[in-house]
Amino acid sequence: MAHKAMASPLFGDDNEMEGSSGVRAADSVPASSNPATDWTNTLGVAHVGRWLLGLFAIAFFIRITNLTVKPAWMDEVSTVMFSLGNYSRLIPTDQLITLDQITRALQLTPGTTAMDAATNLLAENNHPPAYFMLAHSWMSFYHWVTGQTAEGTYASLWASRALPSFLGAVAVPVAYWLGWVSFRDRLAGLLCAVLMAFSPFSVFLSQEARHYTLAILLIMGSLGCFVLAVQAVVQSRPIRWLTVWMWVLINGLGIAVHYFCGIAYFAEALVLLGLLIQQCLKDPTAWRRSPWIRIYVAAAGTAAGILVWFPVLLHFYGSPQTTYITSISRDFNFWVKPLGQSLVGWLYALMSPISRGFTWQWVVVIVVMSVFMVLCYAPWLVFHLGRSLKFQWAQSQDRSLFRSGVFALGGFFVVSNLIYLAICYIVGFDITRGHRYTFAYYPSIIMLAGAGLAPYLASTTKSVSLPFLKRSLSGRMFVATVLLVAFFGSQTIVFNRTHLKFYMPDRFVDTMQAKSEYPIVLTMQSVVGDQPSVIGNEIVSAAWEIQRQLAKTTGEWAGDPKFVLVELNVVTQNDPVETLKSALEPAPRPFDLWQLSGRPDLSSIGCSEPEKGNEGSFSYGHYVCR
Repeated sequence: MAHKAMASPLFGDDNEMEGSSGVRAADSVPASSNPATDWTNTLGVAHVGRWLLGLFAIAFFIRITNLTVKPAWMDEVSTVMFSLGNYSRLIPTDQLITLDQITRALQLTPGTTAMDAATNLLAENNHPPAYFMLAHSWMSFYHWVTGQTAEGTYASLWASRALPSFLGAVAVPVAYWLGWVSFRDRLAGLLCAVLMAFSPFSVFLSQEARHYTLAILLIMGSLGCFVLAVQAVVQSRPIRWLTVWMWVLINGLGIAVHYFCGIAYFAEALVLLGLLIQQCLKDPTAWRRSPWIRIYVAAAGTAAGILVWFPVLLHFYGSPQTTYITSISRDFNFWVKPLGQSLVGWLYALMSPISRGFTWQWVVVIVVMSVFMVLCYAPWLVFHLGRSLKFQWAQSQDRSLFRSGVFALGGFFVVSNLIYLAICYIVGFDITRGHRYTFAYYPSIIMLAGAGLAPYLASTTKSVSLPFLKRSLSGRMFVATVLLVAFFGSQTIVFNRTHLKFYMPDRFVDTMQAKSEYPIVLTMQSVVGDQPSVIGNEIVSAAWEIQRQLAKTTGEWAGDPKFVLVELNVVTQNDPVETLKSALEPAPRPFDLWQLSGRPDLSSIGCSEPEKGNEGSFSYGHYVCR
């Protein structure tokens, strides 16, 4: 290693490097005497396949650990229901029903097919069907293997989450591939794979019965083709037709899994457009050369794959499933929240502090860890990763592929976030409020972090200063620290010490048990409009948690719980309060009535004034009806 390269103007002298960041010249990123050197040559990395197999096994083990500790929230309920080939209208409405009736859509219906899953999904939900068809096949196979195929058998929450967990583990070797394609460096690729294995955000999505891990896999495949296209353009050579057709196919599958994949494709297009403009300013004929012609073909194919789904999107536009993220008033929160939520989304890719605790001791731990992570660790990490990438860029004049990879993925990350903010501020849809939605640009964070860590791991002599301290870590200890923090963050997810979910039905169900003296009746109004929509997900998620608790223990409930799902029809303008009163007439008195998302006056039927509260994001009114 030629340490004289540390005199690069990038790092400056000791006086320049001293400052508020507390970084000294000793923090210099190691350089190679040959700028084209693969960092793996320094460590002698070999047998990449064995590394990836081991990392896949570790990642899968992390993701299936405590897989059913967290209850299923309402979005997972929807996924399980449609994956079984069922639909929400299997639930009787406007009448007093039992636990088995309210959870009917979560029970097996023999004879359903993957096409039933797609048909019922498109009739009630605004998501494309590819994942649900795959999940149907997996769920059918699982129940066949376990011999649980009788009608009325409840879906397995473990099986529902095992498929995303497996796909989340598959992302590990795919991350290596994308890292290698982007930087042509095996060590950078392996670090991308390790970060993906330990990433708290990946673990979080992998332990949800949702389609996000499959979407991430397809976005990574699209990014690989995108990076190859950028590299080809920079080197003035044509892209292989196989890459073009694979790009179109992957993009088509991605949009059939989640519409937000379209944001990733749009970001890729804008980066390529910027590159095209840059080249045309130098050469006005650049736009008609071979690399760009094939990119136009890929763009046309991708656009066709997206336009296929426009009728479905227009069919559901304005439904309750699309309006809940609408920002009504442009107040202080409207302008600040998207920025803060975006920042948190970036951090969750590599770290996750403990954020769940209800005693004062836990609150102290949460505050201290959160302040340290946000104000100390995160800036320290970002500074040194950025420093490393900048240094490698400066030292890689003859490493055009590395530069192209950094340009492509860095540009993709920046443009993607600008698109998200434009949707928030211009369209008025706050898509940053759900951290899971950041999956569209999440892989680029892992790739850039892996590339930034590679030189530090290759160094045996250089150090990284600790913030606010006159001490330093070796480059390898710095990398170990980053990986350890990521692994610790993944464990906070696995052991349910942090949460990124809006709804936690276990907390609400525990509250109902603790505060109810009589048998429970749980009710909810579900909005029904012009557009087809799923009804009752919130109440069904609470009911499924009750069923799971009853399956484990007995004698904890004062009588069998009952349910009423009331339709609030905005077309017929029905009176849901009167409907609820009629439905409650057969209920034996006394009983505890729990009303979700509303607290109507029920004194005329002998119910007390409601006690208002919110547990696990379930807003409720608690009545006692004698």
